[in-house]
Amino acid sequence: MNRPFQRIVIVVLALLLVIPAGILGIGQLTGGSGDPTAGTATESTEDPRPTMDPADQTPRPEVAKPEAPAVMKEQTAEGAQATLTYLLDSYTYMMTTGDTSLWEASIDQDCSVCTSFLDNATTLHEQDGYLVGGEFTVHGTTFEGSGEPPASGTVVADFEEAESTLVDDPSRVPYSLESVSGQLSAKLIWDGDRWRVADMSLTPDEDSAASDAGGASDAGSAG
Repeated sequence: MNRPFQRIVIVVLALLLVIPAGILGIGQLTGGSGDPTAGTATESTEDPRPTMDPADQTPRPEVAKPEAPAVMKEQTAEGAQATLTYLLDSYTYMMTTGDTSLWEASIDQDCSVCTSFLDNATTLHEQDGYLVGGEFTVHGTTFEGSGEPPASGTVVADFEEAESTLVDDPSRVPYSLESVSGQLSAKLIWDGDRWRVADMSLTPDEDSAASDAGGASDAGSAG
């Protein structure tokens, strides 16, 4: 396939996704690097990865659609925590199937970070791409809110994400992504019916941060 090669590096929690379309670095969730060019597309004339027969590509797995817990519609700390946990639980499903409806129902439309993830899930699906693996395990969450019952608040989640394979072009060797862990802080708001994620930021573990620093350049070495 002859086309300009562009890479978009998206960090969802600590996950580095590499998708043709542009570059959004780890600063998207960590608060920015101060580089005015960060987040802009970079383009070269050719994808450097080896080609392969799509018939030999890592197959797209069957991933069940996660069911939203009823507590998400309760205006409580437990409801807010369940909402963020569900967002993580449904991430692999979204990136594997291209179905963004679960995330769309759980985020605020003004959350630019969240909508960036939706846009790139859509882009990946349009390219016949998908994610294999990368399931999240949430070890614990905390909530600090304002009001009684709370109308907004912050949920902090300690998580781990399994290693994964990203197929962004079935005719190219896929990317191998290492397992990662860290702490995600999310602002949530109550919309009168349910909790919605309004913003997210990441504090990766030291080991994950070191791994992520080399993730963009190392990803293409998958074999």
